[in-house]
Amino acid sequence: MQVSRSKWNINFLPEDFQNYILKKIKEEKIWFKLSSPRKSKLGDYRFNYRSKNHSITVNVDLSPIQFLITFIHELAHKKCYDLYQGKVSSHGIEWKFIFSELLHECKGDLNLDETQMSILNKCISHPKANSSNIDLVEEGKTVVADLPFDTKFTLESGRSFRRLNKRRTRYLCSDLSNGSLYAVSANAIVETIL
Repeated sequence: MQVSRSKWNINFLPEDFQNYILKKIKEEKIWFKLSSPRKSKLGDYRFNYRSKNHSITVNVDLSPIQFLITFIHELAHKKCYDLYQGKVSSHGIEWKFIFSELLHECKGDLNLDETQMSILNKCISHPKANSSNIDLVEEGKTVVADLPFDTKFTLESGRSFRRLNKRRTRYLCSDLSNGSLYAVSANAIVETIL
């Protein structure tokens, strides 16, 4: 039976993923929220200085393995804050170490298939600030970040662009129909135009 996704529960995830996430939320005393899809980020960690509360949000539309890795990415920020009180770089060596350790630790709690294990192992050996840089998109899909400069592509919406320069988290792209410039998410799934 296919479970529909809701911003009110994580029952669309495999049961072992659910149990792992719920256990961590309880242990770490985290306020957790599922977010509507965001193009700018997959998840977010915040510490509220007034209430002294930690919160994590994760986009509801992610694949189960991407959801899990994004949650662990944000959990690593929380644990890094607990240890260093914000005195280290947000994606520095301290965060990378904690992220890798959490990923390694979770392997013992989860039933992962071969593809999921491969993705997790890539994240462990090469922890990155942007999980979209690891092969988390479906097999055979291309994202804007994968395209060389000046490549023409079509978004899922049907609009066509030419990839130009990289900005921080987006790419400047020229609309092929009118020449206007747009910032397109590095995570946007595309088809190249030959």
